Amino acid sequence: MAMAFGGAFAILPFATMRIIQNEWLIAMVDFMLVIGMSMLGGYVYLSRSTKYTGIILSVLSLGGLCLVLYIKGPSLIYWAYPTMVGMYFVLAPRTAIILCLLAAAILTPLLAQQLETSIFIAIVMTLLVNNAFAYIFAVGKNRQRDQLALLVRTDPLTNTGNRRAFDEKLDDIIANVKRTPQSVSLALIDIDFFKRINDNFGHAAGDIVLINLVKLITTRIRETDGLYRLGGEEFVVVVNGADLSTAEKVSEELRYLIESTELLDAEKITVSLGTAEYHSDETARNWLSRADTALYEAKNSGRNKVCLAK
Repeated sequence: MAMAFGGAFAILPFATMRIIQNEWLIAMVDFMLVIGMSMLGGYVYLSRSTKYTGIILSVLSLGGLCLVLYIKGPSLIYWAYPTMVGMYFVLAPRTAIILCLLAAAILTPLLAQQLETSIFIAIVMTLLVNNAFAYIFAVGKNRQRDQLALLVRTDPLTNTGNRRAFDEKLDDIIANVKRTPQSVSLALIDIDFFKRINDNFGHAAGDIVLINLVKLITTRIRETDGLYRLGGEEFVVVVNGADLSTAEKVSEELRYLIESTELLDAEKITVSLGTAEYHSDETARNWLSRADTALYEAKNSGRNKVCLAK
């Protein structure tokens, strides 16, 4: 949206100047660019959707650049630099460099015919370097963005998804269930007497228990399921395609597996679980709240057990 409105704002004075100078053909191209960019910016503003608008804006901008240069001549070649750099902000780097190099190839015959050889070579080389730097920057920016997105959604100790990732997963699940009705359940897991482990063996030992617990749960659940750390010693398993009965069996298997596995030397670790199946038209908060209520029921009724949400 910023690129579209910014481009229209930048071109409008030149379009007006072309009319004053009676340069009607290039004025028409400029006004077409202004109208096209304004419409794209308005569409994004109203719909909040950027699907296809980046490629449309890029083709419009590069196409307009080529038309203007063929009409006016290579004296306006300086417009190629900001135009091409802008493409790397609205497109994937590979798509941007392909379109920019295609535009450069279209302009090459014009530049070769009307410029001295040394100037022609200098412009071509600077355009190539301009695109190379923009491509390297865009690739690095995207890689850093992906790494940051992963970091903010990952628990640093256990490498499971964190609360942010879990909340996003719940929203996705509910949206999918509304489109295609299916069963899905949550198994909320809390380590029994975890504070006692930290007090008796230290926080390093507690960290070992958390890490080993995650490794153990991961061996049992499917790739289509999900494991998230909600905080402290509390985890949740998203059991896809499972009604309450199936989720109860999975929860009981996890409870038994954890109880019978040595997560810390010579120390028995148990967990309590609250399991809830998603109800139609239920909010994510209500769904998690029901699982949480079942978990507290399991802990208050003796721990090391599975309770089902109503």
